[in-house]
Amino acid sequence: METTELTPFCTIEDTEAFLKHPVPAALEDYEERKRMMASNVLRLLMQNEGRDADKEYEENNLMRDMLRDTVAVSVAIDIRREQANLDSGQDLSPFSSFTQSAGGYTFTGEWRGNAEDVFFTSNQLRNLGIGRPTIRRFSV
Repeated sequence: METTELTPFCTIEDTEAFLKHPVPAALEDYEERKRMMASNVLRLLMQNEGRDADKEYEENNLMRDMLRDTVAVSVAIDIRREQANLDSGQDLSPFSSFTQSAGGYTFTGEWRGNAEDVFFTSNQLRNLGIGRPTIRRFSV
């Protein structure tokens, strides 16, 4: 049986394109690990659909771009949060408060997620052809 070493679907340069600046030196190792983790989560989700993400990445240019950008966006968002933690000197990563107003109504919420998790939007997963049963099975 041949084994090949898995590699992330994107590079640090792809992350930086969505981040709009270089990854801070203090977060380079973190960024590399998050790229690999996010790529592996997508591999697992696609495997659960009976698909081979790496094969599709190699054989389909559109899928290559979609996988690359999906991982890069997820990691860039995470790097922004981690950079804010470094800048503030406090680790508030699992807490995110927000307020939205529209039409005279205001909604305030708080998210208490795990900083070590990898997050993709439902739209990103659907764009990759990952169906609702798989999304529901792995969503919290």
